[in-house]
Amino acid sequence: MLKRLGPFHIERELGSGSLGKVYLAQEGEAGQTFALKVFHAAVWPEQELIKAFMREAQPAFALRHRNIVEVLQDGFDEGKHYLLMEFLPGGDLQERLDQGKVPEWRQCVRLMMQTCKALQFAHDNGVLHCDLKPANILLDAEDQAVVCGFGMAYVKDEEVERSPEYLAPEMVIREGVDGRADTFSAAAVLYELLTGVNPFRNGNWNSVTRPDNINAEIPIELSDLILRALSRQREDRPAVGIFARQLGEFLSEQSIEDMPALAEYEPEPIEEPLDEAIPEVLVVEERIDPVTAVICSAPPEPEAKKALENLLSAAMASSLEWLADSVLAIYSRPLLGVEAANAAVHQFALDNLSACVVTGVFKLDRIWAETRPELGGLACRNMDRLYSMLVACPPNKLRVDFETARYAPDSMLFAPVEGAEDLMEMADEPEPEPEPVPTPPPSLEERLGASGVRKRPVEFAEHVPAALRGQSRTMEIVKPKTPSPFNWNNILSFLILIGLGAAGYYVWPMLQKGELILTGGPAKAALTVSVDSQPSEAYKVGSSLPLRVGEHTIKVSAKGYVPFQTKVVIKAKGTQKVAIKLVKAPKGKPK
Repeated sequence: MLKRLGPFHIERELGSGSLGKVYLAQEGEAGQTFALKVFHAAVWPEQELIKAFMREAQPAFALRHRNIVEVLQDGFDEGKHYLLMEFLPGGDLQERLDQGKVPEWRQCVRLMMQTCKALQFAHDNGVLHCDLKPANILLDAEDQAVVCGFGMAYVKDEEVERSPEYLAPEMVIREGVDGRADTFSAAAVLYELLTGVNPFRNGNWNSVTRPDNINAEIPIELSDLILRALSRQREDRPAVGIFARQLGEFLSEQSIEDMPALAEYEPEPIEEPLDEAIPEVLVVEERIDPVTAVICSAPPEPEAKKALENLLSAAMASSLEWLADSVLAIYSRPLLGVEAANAAVHQFALDNLSACVVTGVFKLDRIWAETRPELGGLACRNMDRLYSMLVACPPNKLRVDFETARYAPDSMLFAPVEGAEDLMEMADEPEPEPEPVPTPPPSLEERLGASGVRKRPVEFAEHVPAALRGQSRTMEIVKPKTPSPFNWNNILSFLILIGLGAAGYYVWPMLQKGELILTGGPAKAALTVSVDSQPSEAYKVGSSLPLRVGEHTIKVSAKGYVPFQTKVVIKAKGTQKVAIKLVKAPKGKPK
């Protein structure tokens, strides 16, 4: 076992996976504690392969989330590549399964919810996991799920064998893989946590036993959610984020059902006789439904007044009344009223037109009608409030009460009015906030402190920088491509492609090699052939000698014979045959 790697002292092995082994390591003799993942040399026998993997997997290693193990740095020492990660002492779910210490089923669902949220965060940053299993789900000091093992999406299938009992069918046949493959793996892990058995460990991929048939404590609704996520058809599975939300909603419903029932209320007995407790005469007032009233300041021009009246009427006003210096319109719904007032303010702004809208009951009050004739035929407390709002409203503005603002469309922005509790005033769109200046990433000491253990906040997520996202090789979350417009650049590119294709069509055959075949010559002589003054090589008569296109000088030699030399012209993909004519060397002369 390794004792030291770089500045890290290795204490013991924590586990082994498809990519490498994980060790418990310290920086120095008694420094901070880390998890050190050392990659197998057998997986990547060439340095360039693992360098390419490390480069392409940078988006996965840059993920920062509450439920994802943080990769602190990568390094190379003594011919070994490694990843330095934070160490979580709580172990993993595979250890819990092996020891029979699986949490209660509600806690298992919560752990899978946290796992799915981490996976959805990775998918949002263009990263798939592709190897989710119990051994890749760790537990921190607070028994929160923390996912590790990202990076398998960037490893070729022929190099590393994944865990087949957790793989989605499309991963096995290697086609059409997207984020729902991780949904399948998460559901398979949850199935095993709840039942103690893997749904596909027996090799049967065609049918799955319902979890509630194995464990009677599992609710039927939870079994349905798991089976839907384990569907063989990718289109029938939910996205991993939707699966997390479904599990959360199910747990919320279970919490409500598990609440203790309230004690039954027993009313106090009525001491006096029932017939004396009920009054002889009941006065029931007529019910008046609330309506929305719009009051606008009247423009002085007769043509503008007529246009304003037509606009309010066309907005489906149920009644319209002209007051001394304003016009009042009644609408059955708040949305109609606020849209009519907004249109009036923007159309008649030349005369500083203002409008106010209030939703409530407008029933004529005799006292208000006698003392405030300017309020018109609907003189009442609400009408006086509406009229006072109009008087105090600044020019070119629209004010509404809080009840009406609830029904306003999203395109209309309102802000509270100072000094008024339930009044809202139309506001302009806020200016976009300037983007913050990026800060350099913190060092290891700043991240971990002296204790060497990173404090995991309750909610933490930091998206991968855009510069790193662009380095990934395969992003499985496919987004539709928008067709590029027809322009001269596209035409020029098209012509260039045609030219390159034509050039390749004619030039490529010229680059193909031809062959030379030598025939004849002494039957038992050992021949050597030299091409263009190159070193001689042994040659067997009749065998093919590949040569590039062009003219070559061929020299054939044999012991006891005068060397034979000739010139040949080789054509692309052509075969040139030359007969050897060797003459025996005269005796007494060097051979």
